[in-house]
Amino acid sequence: MIRNTLIGLLVVVIAALTYPGALLVSLSIVLTPPAATSPGPPGALPWLHVAHPSGARPYIADEQGRMVLLHGTIPASLVDYWSGTNPTTDPFPGPFYPLEPAAYDGGRCPSNSSLYLYPPLCQDDIAEMAELGFNSVRLPLTWSLLEPRRGEFNRTYLDRIAQVVDWARERRMYVIIDMHQNAYSRFMDNTVNVALPGGKQIHLDSHSGAPAWATITDAFPSEDYFNKRELNPAVFEAFNNFWYDRDGVQDEYIDTLAFLAQRFKDDSTVAGFSVFNEPLNGWNLPPGFDDLLLFPFYRRVIDALTGMHDGLPCWSRFFMPAVCGYRDLGVHDTRHLVFIDTGLGREVTDFPTHLAMPVSSYPNVVLGVHAYTHIYTFDTFAGQPPDRASYPWGGYEQGFDWADREAKAMNAALLVMEFGDSPEWDHEIVTNVLLQEEKHRVGFMFWTWKENGDAGKWGIYSSRSDRAPCLRAGRERLLARVYPRVTGDPNATFHYDSADGRFTMRARGNAGDPTTVVYVPREAGGLITSDGAATVVVSENEGDGSRLVFATPTGGAFTIAVSAAPLRLSGCTSEVPASS
Repeated sequence: MIRNTLIGLLVVVIAALTYPGALLVSLSIVLTPPAATSPGPPGALPWLHVAHPSGARPYIADEQGRMVLLHGTIPASLVDYWSGTNPTTDPFPGPFYPLEPAAYDGGRCPSNSSLYLYPPLCQDDIAEMAELGFNSVRLPLTWSLLEPRRGEFNRTYLDRIAQVVDWARERRMYVIIDMHQNAYSRFMDNTVNVALPGGKQIHLDSHSGAPAWATITDAFPSEDYFNKRELNPAVFEAFNNFWYDRDGVQDEYIDTLAFLAQRFKDDSTVAGFSVFNEPLNGWNLPPGFDDLLLFPFYRRVIDALTGMHDGLPCWSRFFMPAVCGYRDLGVHDTRHLVFIDTGLGREVTDFPTHLAMPVSSYPNVVLGVHAYTHIYTFDTFAGQPPDRASYPWGGYEQGFDWADREAKAMNAALLVMEFGDSPEWDHEIVTNVLLQEEKHRVGFMFWTWKENGDAGKWGIYSSRSDRAPCLRAGRERLLARVYPRVTGDPNATFHYDSADGRFTMRARGNAGDPTTVVYVPREAGGLITSDGAATVVVSENEGDGSRLVFATPTGGAFTIAVSAAPLRLSGCTSEVPASS
């Protein structure tokens, strides 16, 4: 009798701490007055924050309140992917390229190697990004390099990260510092003999993330299914142990984020921190995974970095239910954006796999979605080509329309944290995703910057070790775009035609409103015109052939346009052959 009573009480407590508790915490967040954010000391770049217009989706804004569109790309060279030559005899090689900043000083750059998928990230890369019109870079990092041994942080790696931030500052580009992972970790037991029917030996060169000491697989077989690295029993078990804070590994991850934030908390070049890339649910099913494990984890990270104290005070180094907050780790970073990815299930469905509840009372939260329609959505499992796919039912619009609703319900801004494809489908996939990003007035980060290999690799540049990287002209045509970098009208509409360089933007403003700035890349050589209630000044030469249009409202509607003209492309039209 006593035993059954105790079990019943335990069930009641667990129930109260799951969905009902999670809903109550979200309600308390909604009722909490927004925290005041201070702009902080003057920085080389304006501090960014999230603006919260009444009744509309929040958006990323600068110090003047202008909507900021971040256009960026993602160099993957600082990620700790496996890079050995024989996974059975050399399963855990060290980082492929040097971590010491001195190896990159003075414009130096280590030699590219075909043994690693991504060329080294050097100062010239940041300059080349700026010349394509990117005003930001998402910089992926790896936990395994930040904390290779438990409780010991790698300050050399931190200095290397800071070096890239310094390069970006010189080009007036923002950096999103991204805690990246792929299939949890490269420290997976890579069995030679497949243990279960249908499985295949994994290829560790696409795995990254947690250090060996935080990878707890409980002897589950490490093999993939359907050629998907995430469909691996060992990966599922490792994720599960992370979400339930087995051996305090989640606490260690939060400590690592605090280590990062402490270094950059006064640097306005850093737009913010991306907490966790493409989180996989382990053995948990959505929406319970998202609502009861993933988003409460994000709230605890925000508590730790900002001192917001959302959620209940709970123990740590052990599983923390959804109602739990987290202790203040003393960083007190209240100026940076915090980017939170949706669960990986959303990427497969283009449909929300959570209840879209507010995560934190911290005002600078940005919801990050990965736009991989027809790449990772259900239709690909059926072998349907992108131009004849039967899913998503709402096409490319489905993922973006729902993302708008999710971000608004969560009181968060929105950013496409990742999209891209194989170049053969640029005319279909990249073209349509860019159209949706314009329609929904949302910025983007393109995967990936440079990539070694054949014509099917995803890089903006194709590359191989025996020749100079090749800027793909097709990618240059699509991504070197005319776009408003900042505008005082968050409801402005605009469209760039990558076929002929034509651009039109329509906006409104009151006299005294801040200036809208439109970027025109060197590739688009058409005539710039304007009409309506704005004083317009054009800076004709920004040093790289690009132009800037400054439109200051005088009260009413105005238009900025760029006429059609043959695009001045400098990229190569032939692909780099496959590596021999």
